[in-house]
Amino acid sequence: MFDIYKEMWQRRKMVHALSLHEIKREYAGTVLGSIWGLVNPLMRIAVYWFVFQIGSRAGKPVDGAPYIAWLAIGMVSWFFMNDGFRLSSRAFRGKRHIIKNTPFPIAILPAVQIMYSFYTHIILLVVILAVMAFSIDPSWFWLQVVYYDFAGLMLLLGLGAVTAPLVAISKDFGRFLDTVLIFLFWMTPILWNVDNAGRFDKIVKLNPFHYVVQGYRDSILFKSGFWEHPVYTLYFWIVVLILFALGNYMYKRMKPIFLDIM
Repeated sequence: MFDIYKEMWQRRKMVHALSLHEIKREYAGTVLGSIWGLVNPLMRIAVYWFVFQIGSRAGKPVDGAPYIAWLAIGMVSWFFMNDGFRLSSRAFRGKRHIIKNTPFPIAILPAVQIMYSFYTHIILLVVILAVMAFSIDPSWFWLQVVYYDFAGLMLLLGLGAVTAPLVAISKDFGRFLDTVLIFLFWMTPILWNVDNAGRFDKIVKLNPFHYVVQGYRDSILFKSGFWEHPVYTLYFWIVVLILFALGNYMYKRMKPIFLDIM
């Protein structure tokens, strides 16, 4: 039932090696190298903080946590989810030169792009946590981030398996996903508190990205365990399982089609 994910796991060493190669290729020829992977997200966090806390005076503390800390943690998790989704959805189309010219195990390509995003995410996360440690007492709840990273990886693997074949056969679908990501950014409570949604908060929480973003904040800022939200946790993993099943089905049914097209 989950053939595509089985192949990803069996070739996990290749996924790891190719992910590191992607990082080296991305920053080849630059003086600062992978440090550029920190500059862009940190600048974006600073801009959003300035706009919302300094400019509009809307950045008030959230449940006792400083807005800058609340924002930074949310943005770190969002960058991972956003980049992983965007890159994995383009895994087949973006690597069509490999698919066409070499006998390559193409099933692993979404996983390669997701792990590339994950490794760059880890660097940013370590920097943010190191800064946070000066203003927030570290807690064993911080270790719970490992669980939410795993949850994010599983969600992205399912999404990548579903969307990569569709993008491979249609550029229009790729552009549609760009619009979806913009929508998700503003509809996921990253810059604003989900409590402000009032009676619509339950609808907002149907977005599985929120589970990961809020999980980061619960772990680092609010010392709350995922087991304290059993229904929401169960919902999230049901969504992941559905995406896994759908992704495996899409890959097996559409592989001959997009291979012919590309």
